[in-house]
Amino acid sequence: MIVDGTDTITGLDDRTPVVIGAAEVTHHDGPDFVPTSATALMIEAVRAALEGTTIGPSVGSVLVPHGTWTESDPGRAVAAVIGASSARSVRSELGVLQQSLLARAASDVAAGTHEVVVVVGGENRWSGVVAGRAGVDVPAAPAIAIESAPDELIEPDGMVIAQIEIERDLTTAAHQYAIIESAIRSLHDRSVGAHQRELGALWERFARIAATAPAGWDRRALSAEEIAFESPTNRLIAAPYPKWLVSQWNVDQAAALVFTTVGFARRQGIDPARWVFPLAMAESNAMIHLTSRAELHRWPASRVCGEAVLDAAAVDLDDIGPVDLYSCFPAAVEVQAAELGLSLDRDLTLTGGMTFGGGPFNNYVLQGAAAMVRTLGAADRPTVGLTSAVSGLLTKPGVALWSNTAPRAPFAALDVSAEARRVTDTRPIDADLTGTAVVMGATVVPGRDRESTTIAIVESDGRRSVVQSTERAVAESFAGTDPVGRRVGVPVPGEFTVD
Repeated sequence: MIVDGTDTITGLDDRTPVVIGAAEVTHHDGPDFVPTSATALMIEAVRAALEGTTIGPSVGSVLVPHGTWTESDPGRAVAAVIGASSARSVRSELGVLQQSLLARAASDVAAGTHEVVVVVGGENRWSGVVAGRAGVDVPAAPAIAIESAPDELIEPDGMVIAQIEIERDLTTAAHQYAIIESAIRSLHDRSVGAHQRELGALWERFARIAATAPAGWDRRALSAEEIAFESPTNRLIAAPYPKWLVSQWNVDQAAALVFTTVGFARRQGIDPARWVFPLAMAESNAMIHLTSRAELHRWPASRVCGEAVLDAAAVDLDDIGPVDLYSCFPAAVEVQAAELGLSLDRDLTLTGGMTFGGGPFNNYVLQGAAAMVRTLGAADRPTVGLTSAVSGLLTKPGVALWSNTAPRAPFAALDVSAEARRVTDTRPIDADLTGTAVVMGATVVPGRDRESTTIAIVESDGRRSVVQSTERAVAESFAGTDPVGRRVGVPVPGEFTVD
């Protein structure tokens, strides 16, 4: 914590939530790499976050977002290791914003529900890759993580993707974000090549940050040309995204944050120099699926979250210093930056983003938040930072503000779902749509033997649908030029043709 002469330690309410420890853990590949369980990575992260304190036994709750791992209750294993055997273990499922756990942790300590709350998550998919190549099993997690069940399971309320998207090959994240990207390209009236160069320039800056970030996964600092254009080592995933424009989830990474109150931190003699304050967090849980959104390049719910946290924390946008946006694909960064009023020319990541910094499944928000705590703790002047969260496919947004100086207002955890619904213009979805339609966004997904599937979101008479074509000529045309605004025929539901 930095004291600026007006905000003093003695003036802080004892109930003010504060993060007194955060850690990012990365196990890089190399000759010394040893496969490990996801739970072991989480334990390592929590130990690092608690280093220099003796408060482990005071932890009252351990919150964990579920990844691809099979462990049932890693939170209980974490609690056992730190001497908090009576701590409540909580696991959230996919579709629950990871930021929701951070907001709950801050709210719980402020309300006195628990003195200390730990939020931790991680992934060991790279261990699986390495072990698979060697023909051995990944080491088992501690038995308690496998055999017990969490005290609480948090599940999403509703589906983050629409039924038509499930039925017509839009469940893959790369496919949906590629369609959003096509709408962004059309908005800026760029050629395919010009837009590809813009994407390369944006992601090159992310790659450079990852190269020096403490927990960066890929430190090669690839060039814009290497990132944005197809090559033997950069295969196309979904136009316009080759491999190096896509999130990398085959990593061994974990992150942990320790929340408590100013009063507890004082009593425990925890150095205020390590205090970082969560100022405000806002999220929208409105299920407004991509296909139904009137403007595919917009995400009004993200703007609503940003405005809400700035207002709640009494902070101006110009006050924001370091930023870490959820960065699974360039479209996610471009859309969020536009909604939040952030320039693409500024640094928008602390980790290097999910392609190069690493994108552990359903845990990146914790990686970014831990990096923000680290960054603010090292700052030599009063600083406010912003992190963001995404759940689903630009379905649920979250925005959080953090500071290394005392807050101007009490911590606020806000749900802005109602306002997000109100300001988002939508179109009804018609799975049976036929006739002539207009392309709102599209992507080409390569298959085997030069076969490709072109997927498009189309509109006709104010109704939306998802359609596909397997014609090679259609794929070549849609990949080489901007298809947005093009009129197509839909002879039967789910399929389209072009003249």
